[in-house]
Amino acid sequence: MSTRKPPQPQEPKEGDVLGPFSLHRLLGEGGMGRVFLASRAGGGQPVALKLLKAKLADDEVARRRFSRELRSAAQVQHPSLARIFDSGELDGRPYVAVEYLPGLTLDQRIRSDGPLPPRAVVRLVEDLAAALDALHGTGLVHRDLKSANILFRPDGTAVLTDFGLARGRDYTALTRRGQVIGTIEYIAPELVRGEQATPASDIYALGCTVYEALVGRTPFGAYSTLRIGMAHLDETPQDPSELVAACTAGFGRAVLLALAKEPRLRPFPAEAYARALHAAVDAD
Repeated sequence: MSTRKPPQPQEPKEGDVLGPFSLHRLLGEGGMGRVFLASRAGGGQPVALKLLKAKLADDEVARRRFSRELRSAAQVQHPSLARIFDSGELDGRPYVAVEYLPGLTLDQRIRSDGPLPPRAVVRLVEDLAAALDALHGTGLVHRDLKSANILFRPDGTAVLTDFGLARGRDYTALTRRGQVIGTIEYIAPELVRGEQATPASDIYALGCTVYEALVGRTPFGAYSTLRIGMAHLDETPQDPSELVAACTAGFGRAVLLALAKEPRLRPFPAEAYARALHAAVDAD
């Protein structure tokens, strides 16, 4: 009896044609999917085409979680949320066609040009807070807000992308026992403890992103992966005013408001965090 394993499905590559889409360039890759710059055959508007990885094509949990991206985005439209144009299946795997925004992500900008000055951080937070409040207002929690999921429109507006982990009130839990969803550098303490994600968890992730934009790293980004999770639980981040000359003590305190260990102590809604930062930078 043969024990030969069936061949693994091949991942699409640059130059391939999938259904109506021509794949031009690989834009990025995560745990669940690959994202290509693509366009429909015969021309048309370029899109960021996100495809579920071949190895997950038969994983029902992964397929259902991936399909949430469209379901989530269909519930809310906002200038600081990436628009989703189309979804379906191509060669047996789910896809989502998302608004293509050329240029660097926030984390790439930080690595390329260095941290942002305080006033630029305030504008960033105003955009992201408005996007979060729009999501939260429809009962959604993003659950993966981070600098790698933030792009920019030509006018400088920050845009939150990647709704693959978003969860609403009516969704069933699509996680396995012991699995933490999100990115460890941005995960709120309650998520480390295994509790449910809430809008306050997104605000904590926003605080981590703001800290990164200002300092050049996340609050515990210098630690090992294991220690980062523990630090979210019981360590106070270093005050950014001690690390950045342009950051005053008042602005540093405002940044740390979103990083409170207890969810009820964080600013809410997200716009309240933006207002606190704006007031702090104007007071300097």
